[in-house]
Amino acid sequence: MDERCENLSEVQRKLDLAIENFARIGENNETRTGSNFRPTYDNLAEMSRRLFQRLLYSLPDGYAHHLCVFEAVDGGYKTELHVDMDTELDTLKWVWKYEDQMRVTFR
Repeated sequence: MDERCENLSEVQRKLDLAIENFARIGENNETRTGSNFRPTYDNLAEMSRRLFQRLLYSLPDGYAHHLCVFEAVDGGYKTELHVDMDTELDTLKWVWKYEDQMRVTFR
């Protein structure tokens, strides 16, 4: 497995921690400066959460997905996933499930 890759549950755990940190940073800035930076941090946390949820929604259930690249791009995200599969048939089944779930066709 590529050393950049992480199991999606570990990525979710790290995202949850990052969101907590965004909130904490916002609260600390309000306390120290008397100004309100919180909306910026809350918006960033919410954007991250929504983007990651869109990724999770798009993946077929029942597979071990490992996230290697997840970058925000204009209006969406660029993702590199590794999926544990043993045979070519397993791979085709994953593609068929993805196509059916997302209503797209790979060519």
